[in-house]
Amino acid sequence: MKRALKKTRKRCVCGLQLGTAALLVALSGTSPVSALERPEETRQPDLAEMDLEQLTNLKVEKVYGVSKFEQVVTEAPASVSVVTAEEIKRYGWRTLADVLRASRGFFASYDRNYSYIGTRGFNRPGDYNSRVLLLVDGHQINDLIYETAAIGTEFILDLALIDHIEIIRGPSSSLYGAGAFFGVINVISRSGGSLDGWEVSGAAGSQRTGAGRLSYGKELSGGGEFLVSGTGYTSRGNDRLFYPEFNDPATNNGIASDMDRDRSYSLFGSGSLGDFTLSGALVSRDKRIPTASFGTVFNDPRTHSIDKREYLDLKYDKAIDGTSVTARLFYDEYRYRGEFTYETTGDDPSFYPATYVNRDEHLARWWGAEVQASRQILSRLHLTVGALFRDNFQQQLPNFDLVQDGRRLNNSHSNLFWAGYGQGELRFSDRLILNAGVRYDHYQTFGAATSPRVALIFIPVEKSIFKLVYGEAFRAPNAYELYYNDVFNSIEPNASLRPETITTYEVIYEQYYGDKVRTSLSLFQNIIDDLISYQDVSATQVAFRNVDRVKAVGGDFGVESHWSSGVQARASYSFVSAKDEMTHQHLDYSPRHLAKVNLTAPVYRKLVFGGIELQGTARREFSHNGVAAAAGGYVIANATLFSTGIIPSLEGSFSVYNLLDKRFDEPATTDHLQSVIPQDGRTFRAQLAYRF
Repeated sequence: MKRALKKTRKRCVCGLQLGTAALLVALSGTSPVSALERPEETRQPDLAEMDLEQLTNLKVEKVYGVSKFEQVVTEAPASVSVVTAEEIKRYGWRTLADVLRASRGFFASYDRNYSYIGTRGFNRPGDYNSRVLLLVDGHQINDLIYETAAIGTEFILDLALIDHIEIIRGPSSSLYGAGAFFGVINVISRSGGSLDGWEVSGAAGSQRTGAGRLSYGKELSGGGEFLVSGTGYTSRGNDRLFYPEFNDPATNNGIASDMDRDRSYSLFGSGSLGDFTLSGALVSRDKRIPTASFGTVFNDPRTHSIDKREYLDLKYDKAIDGTSVTARLFYDEYRYRGEFTYETTGDDPSFYPATYVNRDEHLARWWGAEVQASRQILSRLHLTVGALFRDNFQQQLPNFDLVQDGRRLNNSHSNLFWAGYGQGELRFSDRLILNAGVRYDHYQTFGAATSPRVALIFIPVEKSIFKLVYGEAFRAPNAYELYYNDVFNSIEPNASLRPETITTYEVIYEQYYGDKVRTSLSLFQNIIDDLISYQDVSATQVAFRNVDRVKAVGGDFGVESHWSSGVQARASYSFVSAKDEMTHQHLDYSPRHLAKVNLTAPVYRKLVFGGIELQGTARREFSHNGVAAAAGGYVIANATLFSTGIIPSLEGSFSVYNLLDKRFDEPATTDHLQSVIPQDGRTFRAQLAYRF
């Protein structure tokens, strides 16, 4: 992840219709179970037979992350999706990026180093996923240099350790502050009791890819439980990647040989006893960079990036005289090392060799504490208040050349941060709920920000829910945007950088048909001010500036259903028109249309399941180094066979990705000479997991 800013160093619709037809056929099936729950052996009562209180207190599809207390999705003041561990297995998803690609309104791009989140028509160059907040069991994973929400092989948790994922759309700064700009992804890990012993898994696939995991979990007789797990991953990647922009004998005829290697390992542990829970995680990932981004030497294996992320979190959770009290103490660390090979030019010292390595070696350490209290007042009012303190005591962003007596730029900072928030949920009646909250954040770097959210939830009849949501959020400039510099001078070019803000208006309509089908329709308008973007500051340098105002209008529609037969299906369509209000041009890198279909069904009893997904992304237009460019639209298909129970305690899956071997590209940022980055063709993975 070279974060450099030097300009001199930048150099099938038919398948979709078939999938939709399959979904509609499935939706007409019989033997339904509740659309709000996972398949169970015992059929639940029909929703039409329930009163409103029963409907809104179904125990399965509940979420915590929207309001920081547990509530059913019908009452959550946002458009929410829940992804279960069973879905992750049945569709063969390998990374969190795979999960988001299949989720309504989200898309992800990959530049052969990192995966980037796009949502509601927004995916900006230079943004390392800093506009979506990523949590694991409520602990913030975004780091304090780039505020990256890591969703690729550098994600801190093995997907096999996930119980479920809450995908919360819309600004949530009223509870979470900066980072919850477009939404929150709250990952909930498995408990030790659910594992109840050892579990070992192994995987192998295309591009000499292999992975292994060993986990142990147990529920203790005294009421506690614990889980420990370790995972290793390695992939050679594509042996040969061809980039026509480098098609010259001096640059290996445009072929990057053995430059796609990806290796990582991760550790996770959690344990609870009484009212206390201690958890921690670590991930380290080393990735070669084949695209020669930032003007580096093409096909040089010395160019690579290493990301390390770790944390410890101690949580206290107890009900005291009717008040739920949660306190959290945490310590976090993030390390990044990027090594980039350059040819010596006339701008470099005369004693430099013909080629040399420039290194970013960045480090962030921080600790903090959060306390929250939540209480039901009388029968109709639920109040939540909280406060957060964080000491960012080490933020180092040095840049130097790995040459004896070479150039070096030291860049070290520290700051304090605190915040307070409150939220109330008022039930005017059983059919009308008002949810309102506000948060105040104070930074040493630029001052204060206030973020409100108000939602009115109306349930005129059982199974019909309307939500009107107004929210404001902000994203504070991160340390990278404020301080990073590799021009070897001490000037801080972004001292005047301000937070960017968003104002959102959203209408949500959710409908349940009988006890098998759920639909969701969202219409929204986002207005973003002081957008932080790349801008020229001199003939040889670019930096981040508050320059743009963006308006995005759009909507998405989704339908999903589960049946007692084991069949599950869902489909979604999203449309967004995002424009720069200053230029009146469609926003770069923004697809107007997304379409998705997922279907999984048993192919042999309920022991073997087949899963297929179709993902359609519209054409994306953008300006690349001053030249108009585009990445064409595409539809890709993935398929998985998943088995469980044929052999006791053994699960297995076989997945084929890009089943039809579709050739497609993702847009490249201006850090690349290429305007688009070709993606993988057909690949596969086989995986086994055994519990004992």
